[in-house]
Amino acid sequence: MALSLQSLLILFTTFLFKKILAEAATCSNCFTHSRAAHYPNSDEQGTDVGACGFGSFGATINGGDVSAASDLYRNGVGCGACYQVRCTISNYCSDKGVTVVITDQGSGHNTDFILSRRAFGRMAQTTDAATSLLALGVLNIEYRR
Repeated sequence: MALSLQSLLILFTTFLFKKILAEAATCSNCFTHSRAAHYPNSDEQGTDVGACGFGSFGATINGGDVSAASDLYRNGVGCGACYQVRCTISNYCSDKGVTVVITDQGSGHNTDFILSRRAFGRMAQTTDAATSLLALGVLNIEYRR
């Protein structure tokens, strides 16, 4: 049974509409603006204790590029989620930013992330810029999953 031209047009339009919706729902260039701090009393890596239950392994996951999260923690559902986080000070910050893994729950200074010192510094363009970022303590950032 052959489809009419009108039926083919309806099928194609439906397919195209679904594809556009799917692409909009998975926007790879969409960033959310927020703020991030760092664990001021940690060494370079994350903390040995975290709400996600990873224990001492949680401090070394992803090479120590880890973070506590506030709303993104979502009562533990957010544990293990990865986010690209980049700061927005063009003189100091790289376009790439850093990819962090959620290993803990926490908030402070109206932030979505509290990064390990290592991850916080890795958002910078250079070692000197990393020192400057760490001295600031809290930064405007953008992030995406």
